[in-house]
Amino acid sequence: MKTVMGDELRSLVTGIFHHGGLSERDGALMADSLVHANLRGTDSHGVMRVPHYMQRLRAGSINPKPNTRFERTGPATATVFGDHGFGHVTNWDAMGWAIDMAKESGMALIGVAESNHCGALSFFASRAIEAGLIGIVFTQTDKGVVPFGGRVPFCGTNPLCFGIPSSSGPPVMLDMATSTVAGGHIYKARVENTPIPSTWALDKDSQPTTDPHAAAYWTPMAGAKGFGLGVVIDILTGVLSGGAYGPHIPIMYGDYDKKRNLCHLIGALDFRRFAGSDSFLDQVGAMVCELHAAPVKEGVEQVLAPGEPEYLRVLERERNGIPIGDSTWDELQQLAQE
Repeated sequence: MKTVMGDELRSLVTGIFHHGGLSERDGALMADSLVHANLRGTDSHGVMRVPHYMQRLRAGSINPKPNTRFERTGPATATVFGDHGFGHVTNWDAMGWAIDMAKESGMALIGVAESNHCGALSFFASRAIEAGLIGIVFTQTDKGVVPFGGRVPFCGTNPLCFGIPSSSGPPVMLDMATSTVAGGHIYKARVENTPIPSTWALDKDSQPTTDPHAAAYWTPMAGAKGFGLGVVIDILTGVLSGGAYGPHIPIMYGDYDKKRNLCHLIGALDFRRFAGSDSFLDQVGAMVCELHAAPVKEGVEQVLAPGEPEYLRVLERERNGIPIGDSTWDELQQLAQE
């Protein structure tokens, strides 16, 4: 295990993507997004993904210099066509347009089509928070989660994210998959050759497994509830924006030359347009303080707000550096040399 400071890691990854054909700006955005995930402790969505992204760039399924199009369809709605570029870059731009529209109209929802895997959704919600707005992000993924009562996968992990600003302390950031865990956690366990909890995944015979290499399908979060959320997110992303859904989405790890055409939904909401606007930020801060004071069960030091464990991990990793697995570091070094 190697420990790397965030700035060093950003510089290394920016160079890899820039020499892979991305503009300096887009290469830096990719690095910012991946290091953002590593700083938060979401290493499954961090720089360990770089070799996979480079493989897709070389195969031609990701466009390094897309001609992204923005089409406004109403006062608070729009569509962004990503021209099969990186989802990280496309969604960053889409959130920028959503912020502008929300400041004008009070809210905005933007459907994104012709995109790709976009990494940690908190990266985009953070942009809305920095603009003083509430951020909303949904994305679809290829099939991997077994439906409630089923034996084989139908929808993807289909995550969602809500980012809410506060007058003090960390923002409230709910960023979660609708599966028990995001698939990236299982891929990370494979790289590190470590066992997984038996509730995370099923093997090819649809039986629970602790072996990440045998894990073939993921389980839905909270049974029928996670399954229902995953279906709805597929509708609000793929179906709403004219893309595919569930089993019809090209797989991430395979068919590397095939464009995936993933879809997302990006939103921004101006809390100032509502009755609680004057006290909203203070009330969010007060709510977090009350959560901190809530009685805890044995072995728990303090109740934390959604996203607060990741916020605290950012503070620690900005100070002490980001742990990177040896195999991931070696792959990054090889890509940099190439």
